[in-house]
Amino acid sequence: MESTLQLPARVEALSLSGLSAIPPEYVRPADERADLGDAFDLARDHTAPRIPVVDISPFLPLADDDKQQQRINSECVEAVRAAAADWGVMHIAGHGIPADLMDRLRAAGAAFFALPIHAKEAYANDPAAGRLQGYGSRLATNASGQREWEDYLFHLLHPDALADHALWPAHPPDYVAATREFGRRIREVASALLAILSAGLLGPGRGDALEKELTRAGDDDLRLQLKINYYPRCPQPELAVGVEAHTDVSALSFILHNGVPGLQVRHAGRWVTARDEPGTIIVHVGDALEILSNGRYTSVLHRGLVNREAVRVSWVVFCEPPPETVLLRPLPDLVTTDEPARFTPRTFKQHLDRKLFKKHQRQLLPPPPHDEQHQQEDTDGGGHHRHQINQSCIIY
Repeated sequence: MESTLQLPARVEALSLSGLSAIPPEYVRPADERADLGDAFDLARDHTAPRIPVVDISPFLPLADDDKQQQRINSECVEAVRAAAADWGVMHIAGHGIPADLMDRLRAAGAAFFALPIHAKEAYANDPAAGRLQGYGSRLATNASGQREWEDYLFHLLHPDALADHALWPAHPPDYVAATREFGRRIREVASALLAILSAGLLGPGRGDALEKELTRAGDDDLRLQLKINYYPRCPQPELAVGVEAHTDVSALSFILHNGVPGLQVRHAGRWVTARDEPGTIIVHVGDALEILSNGRYTSVLHRGLVNREAVRVSWVVFCEPPPETVLLRPLPDLVTTDEPARFTPRTFKQHLDRKLFKKHQRQLLPPPPHDEQHQQEDTDGGGHHRHQINQSCIIY
């Protein structure tokens, strides 16, 4: 099904045009539409499971003789471990990032997207030319070949010395200061959460294992990539998605949003709509962490829905290892005769390229029947079987 009309480059322009039906380029395949719907309607289902909410504030440096605090600390580790293993996603409370800083970040991103489209185009990216950072839209570069109902702003956040600040909006005036400070604080939270997750795998004395592996024992630093997703109102949300089902390539992904529902995660064979948990930050386990944990932690399959009523905006920080200097492989202590390595070693860049190759290969094949799509598996070079449901794997 193809449109004969020249579509606007930005989804926002389509939404503001007053159209009553979305162009066919945005209509999802029939098998995928079976469980789509308006995000507000699906969020009203209070019988659905609840994504775990974990308070990480007890995870602080402790004195050896503080038995009560050690017990609380152990409970925190187990709660995070269980959420990462069973769900691959959690809401974290007690993260220490001030509410006013999160409000500043939201206000700055919202003000950028409130600019006229022509003003935002000054920051436009050009994926065809290899310029992935900047202002853009999701075109037909995904697993299904269909477009997604989303515009975005994407740029490197940390390390600051590597960031191209020409791509950081000059308006609103607080964008740079608020974004830079938020990145600094998220970097601290990433270290704390990696320490908790390490302790969950290897015990309380090994809280530095994951971060050492992701940074070459501190010789390099984690990369934080910021993507602000802008999902305009959609007249037919039962036919479209903001972002199709995928797993993140990152180690961890941190998500804030403007309170409008839309995130769904796959759990126990069903799609679960994330609830609004005020003051928390949503955290996804990504592929890199699943590899390091030898599959003990789950890279969560998730997607973004749209709605008729309100614009949804989300702020996602992808916490990634350096692209070529870190070898992703299961931690040696997790590989035994009974539990062999389930992943072959690869750099982050190699993993990204491998997922992109598989995604493009799937585009050349006819889609499986709906009842098989949720069961179809793909084996990577290490013999590890993963569910594949249109796993688009790159955020651009």
